[in-house]
Amino acid sequence: MAAAPQGTASRLAQPNLGALPPLEPDVQTLLPAADEAPRCSAHAAGIGTDPGGTAIAADAVALVEAPLPWPKPVFMSGLLAGLSSMMDLQVGPTRVLAVVSAGGRDRRNEISSRIPVVLHWRSGAGTQSAYFEADGADGLHELFAHLGDRSPAEPVPQDTRFASVGYAENERAVLICTQGSHDVCCGSEGTRLAADFEAVLRAYRDADIDEPYAGAPTAGGRVAVYRVSHTGGHRFAPTAMTLPDGRMWAGIEAGELASILDRTADAAAVAPRCRGWWGAATGPAQVGERAVLAEVGWSLESMAREVRFRRTPDAWEVDVIATSAGRAWTVTVQEGRTVPTIACRAMGGLPAKPATEFIVTDIQEQRR
Repeated sequence: MAAAPQGTASRLAQPNLGALPPLEPDVQTLLPAADEAPRCSAHAAGIGTDPGGTAIAADAVALVEAPLPWPKPVFMSGLLAGLSSMMDLQVGPTRVLAVVSAGGRDRRNEISSRIPVVLHWRSGAGTQSAYFEADGADGLHELFAHLGDRSPAEPVPQDTRFASVGYAENERAVLICTQGSHDVCCGSEGTRLAADFEAVLRAYRDADIDEPYAGAPTAGGRVAVYRVSHTGGHRFAPTAMTLPDGRMWAGIEAGELASILDRTADAAAVAPRCRGWWGAATGPAQVGERAVLAEVGWSLESMAREVRFRRTPDAWEVDVIATSAGRAWTVTVQEGRTVPTIACRAMGGLPAKPATEFIVTDIQEQRR
């Protein structure tokens, strides 16, 4: 047998992983010990993995109430069979997620065939939301066919198996991944976060407090909490998406979520926990946009903007353009570390695959 390359411990040799690329020696040094089987989220936090650039990139999210248990993937069987995680709707590329019913109750034994669906889509600097009810699986598929070429704000045609039941602008909402069938970290950490955050909301409402304070959303402002299926990035559990800003967060806690919704958090301080903004492409574009958030603060969220990026010989140039505000930024982003994404609770974390982090080396505002 040939000796292991110098500087590489033979115990870290990758098994036959099929299509997975092999890990370089410097990446292998970041793996757990061969006799350890940590959770992927604990390991990612332990090696300081940057979550930047890993958020959903979409123009909308569609939430379909689906009974538990959810298969892996959630579209493999049951109510969501025939749908897919990304669908092209009239409002643009849309991420479809299953959601537990309000309050987390199990509706498997309920008689009603009405399926609640909510579509949140990006509009200017905020969101619009449309609420529907579909009559069974056939009505659900009919609804998505309707949304494929018609605006969700249009009146619903007669004689359909779905109905429009509401509309809102800039709804404050939190989407928390709790799909334990996909990964134990989301199942445990996500469920804990959802319960903690719901408790914060209840305590604040019960206190009948009218003024905002650091650590809890205002009592007068409704916050919808959705326990959703796999959103990606379970190694960053608990992971959540906030609306109407459309940002995803890693390793977040209930109090931090509350201060993000109320804009009482220091944007620069929480930016390292931000996985990205849904209006930017996954990877360097999201990292560049996040850097502008850290620089400008929450006022960025009031600016309708677009994010463009281009590859240069040794970096990416990311342009964050807020035309109506007369402001734009160019951010230089380079490749950083390569880190292992380990298999959760597997000995030595194997099989593992490499993931690239990105670092910001320069940011310049271009006044328009």
